[in-house]
Amino acid sequence: METRKTVAQSVREEVDRHKRRLLKLEESTSRIAGTHNCPDSSLIRLALLSRSMASRTVVKL
Repeated sequence: METRKTVAQSVREEVDRHKRRLLKLEESTSRIAGTHNCPDSSLIRLALLSRSMASRTVVKL
């Protein structure tokens, strides 16, 4: 018997994928800021988010 996902399950899975991508982005931001002794990582975060949106890695829901 084939298992079929509900729309809600599919949406939850997609939201979880986006959350994982954003978490990886935050980890990268922290790592880069730490490497370069940068106390304010907001510009790094913005640059990474901009790049990921340009490459469609993170899609705004």
